[in-house]
Amino acid sequence: MSISNPLLVPARERGWKVEAAVRGIAGTLVLASVLLALRDVRWLWLTAFVGANLLQSSLTGWCLMSNFLAMLGVGRNARA
Repeated sequence: MSISNPLLVPARERGWKVEAAVRGIAGTLVLASVLLALRDVRWLWLTAFVGANLLQSSLTGWCLMSNFLAMLGVGRNARA
């Protein structure tokens, strides 16, 4: 089954490349927000947001970041 809209294709069908990118982006955002929180604790809200999105993704199987990455072409040829 071929879906032309990348927003509708689950991350698991785009291959591990997408998951690795999502984890890398999430980890970078968490580390950056923790460092920025040394200046202003309100940056910890970014950490909470990233964590909530990771939890939501694990429960539902749908990930907004993986959809953005699909629009950019990440993982397009992961499974032929």
